[in-house]
Amino acid sequence: MSPDSAVPSSLPGPAKASPARRILCMIVRQITAELLAMTGDGSKERSDRRRAVCHVRQIAMYVCHVALQMPLAEIGDAFGRDRTTVAHACHVVEDRRDDPAFDAFVAIIERLAETLLLLPGSRS
Repeated sequence: MSPDSAVPSSLPGPAKASPARRILCMIVRQITAELLAMTGDGSKERSDRRRAVCHVRQIAMYVCHVALQMPLAEIGDAFGRDRTTVAHACHVVEDRRDDPAFDAFVAIIERLAETLLLLPGSRS
């Protein structure tokens, strides 16, 4: 450890998602966006679009964590966010699952995501 460094160099850095895991995350995000577009109202207002993008990302992060069993830090790396942001997204989605329609929507995405695990190389 150098005198200028506050953290020992032997400690591991943040978890990096493998290329295969990054692709899985992006597929889950795209599935979520497509299904939401099919069920949404098609609103084009700027604030609604921003909210929809955030909503899609939160659901995709949640599904990657729950259905694909990915660690929060890896998901954060794949989405370009911090693990605490992923944890917040998971809490938000979990809280909304009390709504039967939302719960059914997320369950569909979870089932679709789980089928991705059958692809060769998807578990690396």
